[in-house]
Amino acid sequence: MIDQRFYSLPKPKPLGDLIAGLKVETLDGAVLDELIASPSALAGSEPGQITFFQNKRRKDQLETARATACFVSSKLAEAVAEKNILAIISDTPRAHFARICNDLVSPASQQGESEIAASADIHPTAIIGSGVSIGENVRIGPYSIVEHGVTIGAGTKIDAHVTLSYCQIGRDCRIKPGAVIGGSGFGVAGDENGLLDIPHLGRVIIGDRVSVGSQSCIDRGQLGDTGLGNDVKLDNFVQIAHNVQIGSGTMMAAHVGISGSCIIGSNCQFGGRVGLADHITVGDGATLAANAGVMHDIPAGEMYSGIPAIPVREHMRVISATRKLVKK
Repeated sequence: MIDQRFYSLPKPKPLGDLIAGLKVETLDGAVLDELIASPSALAGSEPGQITFFQNKRRKDQLETARATACFVSSKLAEAVAEKNILAIISDTPRAHFARICNDLVSPASQQGESEIAASADIHPTAIIGSGVSIGENVRIGPYSIVEHGVTIGAGTKIDAHVTLSYCQIGRDCRIKPGAVIGGSGFGVAGDENGLLDIPHLGRVIIGDRVSVGSQSCIDRGQLGDTGLGNDVKLDNFVQIAHNVQIGSGTMMAAHVGISGSCIIGSNCQFGGRVGLADHITVGDGATLAANAGVMHDIPAGEMYSGIPAIPVREHMRVISATRKLVKK
């Protein structure tokens, strides 16, 4: 759902106006005067919304889709039509969807009263936007930026040169120098008009007692939220991409990189320089050794290492066998 503290939704627009100028087709009988109010992810979409669908591996998301219209590849158009959703046939569904997002959503007007607790300690050089909420005993260091609409829970410490936008920070958190939370994620798509950056219209939601290390970045969601549970601990130079979900008590050492839409369970441990491909699921209590390159889901409670990551005992046997071959 679009958070209207951060984004503005102009009045609904006819579907025909939105897709004008795009290289798309519609199935026979499509009604192009249907009004579209907002963009949405495929799963859980509602009437009046528009979405996209281009990967058959995510066909299960279509089960809960109720959008009015959907950009879709020709091979998947019938599946969309069977859900009584207007199929907009495209060679580049994701790119065309991204282009119309900017017609439906714009940044919210940066107005509104801020709620700043009297006990908050804000350095004179810090920049505080409008409509923010800053709790009791919050400390904000030199040259930090808290943009419009951000919420910071009681007892949280924001060090120097931190940038917070499109986010909600819990209680008793520690955000170390140079961290950037709520920035736009990395996403690029191309169509007949060239490359474009994918708009990111979600938020970052951070629980209580979370630590974020220096120079770490947590990107806001593309359409939903990026979320960190309570007691998550991130070292320096950690990258969390859009739409990632991290369970409570998980710890990550320096230089960990998590690609978009990964789901990480509670009480996991990641060594330094671990990297995850997108849409990976890591089960509760799993451990990833330093430098692990994760290409597939990790079961709960297991320890994996290596590139690509495999169970640690198997990895050790591979290393042992390789050493024996080298000696021969």
